[in-house]
Amino acid sequence: MKTILVLNTGSSSVKASLFCPGSDLPGNKGYERKEAYKILTAHGERLATEDSFLRISISATAADSILQADGNKKELKHVHSLQLTSRATDRQDDHDTGSDAPIIETIAINEPNMSHKTAILAIIDKVKAFRPGLIDTVTAVGHRVVHGGDKFSESIVVTDHVLREIQSVSHLAPLHNPSNLEGIRIARDLFSEKVPNVAVFDTAFHASMPRFAYTYPLPKEYSEHGIRKYGFHGTSVKYVSQVTTHILKEMNKDASRMIIAHLGNGASVTAVVDGKGVDTSMEFTPLSGLMMGTRSGTIDPSIVTYASQQMGKTPAQVISDLNKLSGLYGIAGGDNDMRIITERASNGDGDALLAIEMFVYTLSKYIAGFLVSCGGSIDALVFTAGIGEHSPLIRKLTIKKLSKLLGDMIVDKERNDNNGKFSGGIISASNSSCLAMVVPTDEEVMICKECEEFILHH
Repeated sequence: MKTILVLNTGSSSVKASLFCPGSDLPGNKGYERKEAYKILTAHGERLATEDSFLRISISATAADSILQADGNKKELKHVHSLQLTSRATDRQDDHDTGSDAPIIETIAINEPNMSHKTAILAIIDKVKAFRPGLIDTVTAVGHRVVHGGDKFSESIVVTDHVLREIQSVSHLAPLHNPSNLEGIRIARDLFSEKVPNVAVFDTAFHASMPRFAYTYPLPKEYSEHGIRKYGFHGTSVKYVSQVTTHILKEMNKDASRMIIAHLGNGASVTAVVDGKGVDTSMEFTPLSGLMMGTRSGTIDPSIVTYASQQMGKTPAQVISDLNKLSGLYGIAGGDNDMRIITERASNGDGDALLAIEMFVYTLSKYIAGFLVSCGGSIDALVFTAGIGEHSPLIRKLTIKKLSKLLGDMIVDKERNDNNGKFSGGIISASNSSCLAMVVPTDEEVMICKECEEFILHH
């Protein structure tokens, strides 16, 4: 049985997942991940520092099933998929319990100054040692690439030419693309030419935006230099929109228009019509749009030159402040974790309360604006990612602000407090014409599915 390896190499991190693909899109029952069985997940953090570490979790049950000589997908359906993800500490459904739970082995590596290559090699070596032959089942490697510029509107098998093309737009995402490229190069060295490497672009989903939505009101020469709205979080949004569509159709409800709020340390809102992105809040770079964990979101661009003149900072220093010291972190005085900020606000902390009010206000304004992009109304407002999936307060306050615009939508307290876990993701009251939902994202599964498409059709 074949597997697909997914790699996501960040500036100081590496995430890896090993899947057995081949199933249909997931149903909504208990949010079981039916579309791909996860055998392994690995998460390396703080790479190239004294505190670098790597955690690997492998489902022995799933691995053994795959390695069975007569294994097939029908048999594998009886094997639990590994549910641990890179956001394991934030999720509530990571491990099955009970007598039929899978056997999961966890490996911890604490080694100073681990590089991306060291971490990826360690993952491969541990898999080889754990179950000889398992790594030989890899039939493709999928890679998250943040920015494809205007060169890539869909996923693509990596060649030397493609590598050069990705490199040529890497200045548009200098904190992300170079690391993404490093992961691709390492994987190409590790696996034979018979194992394709597939680049999956965060910007690709947004390539369907109409020209009037992605073009800036600037002199034409700016657009000739690639200055336009690109959009990000596209892999996450594509996955969530497909899952949401499946859930709504199972309920015999319309699923043609939705707004998806991907709310984590990086945050964006995307309008989706008939499965295609029509507008999004993150624009030329991931700095724009919503107020985020440490990023300011959209501000008057004149602030950059004004602050340089008045505060003695270079424009680069101001941009750095906007990326690393602003957003929730700047307003709340050094905290960008919404859980901590919420706790501080509940104890009367004024800065934390202001941060929440600003976050909700900005988020609500973007959602309201994107109703226009969806033709004036939507079938579902969907929350996903760390804050979106796990903050009942942010969801409640946001929906309250938007209630009149969303057909008098009302939050169901019990459903919302449980993050939609026991209600098929629905967190709005049953009489709401537009549904509010929580749909957990899984970018790795989406990357796996993109790879599977290439295996089947190329």
